Amino acid sequence: MNETITNLLITIGVVLIAGFGLWNYKIAKELKQKLEYKIYGQNEFDKELETKIDKKTVELKTSLEKEFKDKYTSKNELLQKQNQIEFDQLEKKLLEEFRLKKEDLVALEGSVKAKNELLESSKNELKLEKERLEDIKTKLTDYKQALEQKDLEIQSKLQLELVKIAGIDESQAQEILLAQTRTKTAQDLIGLQNKMLIHAEHDANIKAREIVAMAIQRCSSEVTNEITITTVKIANDDDKGKLIGKNGRNIQWLEKTLGVELIIDETPNVVTISGFSGVRRHIAKRTLEKLLLDGRVHPASIEEMYEKAREEISMEIQSAGEEVVNELGIFNFPDKLVKLIGRLKFRTSYGQNMLKHSLEMAKLAGILAEDLNVNFPTDANIDKNICIQGALLHDIGKAVDEEMVPKGDHVAIGAKLCDMFELDPRVKMCITSHHTTGGDYQSYIGEDQKFCIEACIVDACDNMSGSRPGARKDSTESYFQRLEQIEKIINSMAGVKKSYIMRGMKEIYVFFDLKNNDIGQTQKMMHEISDQITTMVKSPFKIKITGFLEEKFTQYTS
Repeated sequence: MNETITNLLITIGVVLIAGFGLWNYKIAKELKQKLEYKIYGQNEFDKELETKIDKKTVELKTSLEKEFKDKYTSKNELLQKQNQIEFDQLEKKLLEEFRLKKEDLVALEGSVKAKNELLESSKNELKLEKERLEDIKTKLTDYKQALEQKDLEIQSKLQLELVKIAGIDESQAQEILLAQTRTKTAQDLIGLQNKMLIHAEHDANIKAREIVAMAIQRCSSEVTNEITITTVKIANDDDKGKLIGKNGRNIQWLEKTLGVELIIDETPNVVTISGFSGVRRHIAKRTLEKLLLDGRVHPASIEEMYEKAREEISMEIQSAGEEVVNELGIFNFPDKLVKLIGRLKFRTSYGQNMLKHSLEMAKLAGILAEDLNVNFPTDANIDKNICIQGALLHDIGKAVDEEMVPKGDHVAIGAKLCDMFELDPRVKMCITSHHTTGGDYQSYIGEDQKFCIEACIVDACDNMSGSRPGARKDSTESYFQRLEQIEKIINSMAGVKKSYIMRGMKEIYVFFDLKNNDIGQTQKMMHEISDQITTMVKSPFKIKITGFLEEKFTQYTS
């Protein structure tokens, strides 16, 4: 029984399982059919929709094309009509212009034809006139030959008569006539030459004054006067005690180190530095300022501040030299020479700063050279750069003459510096001849026996820069002392009637007694006056001495 129940249960289970599986299969099949139907319907819908869209698109496209064609066809027809109207108007206008031009051309052809006829008529008249003139020319030639023949006959008769009357032949008469002609022609030529020289000199003087005036106006410079002392301002008089030190130790060390003299007197808040070397004075001033600013004044600090001040002044000198050469456009000078130029910043002559004086001269020389080349292009041929360099270096010897023992002549020192730095010989000539006295043109002739016009220009610029009012100054006391010395020398000479000191003591007129002097004695006394003034009077420039007797004599101090 148990076995039967078991088999029954198994059968029931199998039946249930089979039934469940069959049910699931049916459901799955139905789902599959529904899904396939849904997908098929969607595809058909999409195809139908696409067909409709394509159809609408084609219809819309066709409609738009038709509308566009209708619209632009009418517009094109309108434009075509408008263009046709404009073309017709233009054609009408061109035809009218062509007609007018054709009428003008016909009129012009008629005018040309008339002118050609007139020219032909004139040509025929000229031909007839030419034939008439040829006939006249032939007749005149015949007359001329006849007259020449008669003239020869008359001259022959006259010569025979002259030989009979004068007793000389034809060759002798010709020689006499030529000699008289030469004499008269020579006199006329001399007179003409003198007139031309006078006019040329007059014109040259006028032109020279114009060029110099224009150069001075174009080269404006400030008036600078300096002297041989420098002052240092101090905060209070207690600083004077610091500078003096115990038993004068500090001031002695300062003067020994700086090479200048310190004047510390009762003048409030001022210490005066005295010395002939401008560089030393400025180093001393810078040193004192640093010492007073630091507050420590003793030998060690003096040495330290002195070295710093010397380095600063050295850099300032180099900078000043570079600034000047750059301003003038000079780029071939060695650094050592540029530094020497910068030293002129601390050098003065009769109160005039030498660097500013040299810069002013260089500008004047450049302007004069340029103007002379423009106004006299075939004769001048002046080297502007040599003029500028020569003017800048004309007093370069004064940059070092104060340091030399004994003090040397700045002109000779400048010439040696030119040889040292191998400068152009014309620059050396500018230096050696810039103190030439008027009329001494031999000093402008170099070793090659050529006249150096650049040196002449530099000398002229030196006179202009140094003699303008306010450029230099001299103490009144020393000036009157020199005047008194010169007057004593001249008035002590026997035979001197009177004398005048002219042009700021640069020229002296001496009038000699005609009764007690002759030409030989006058020339001898002129030499004595020149020698005594050269020996006894210290003058910064040459003095021109002019004597008056029956003739005029000129002598220069050496």
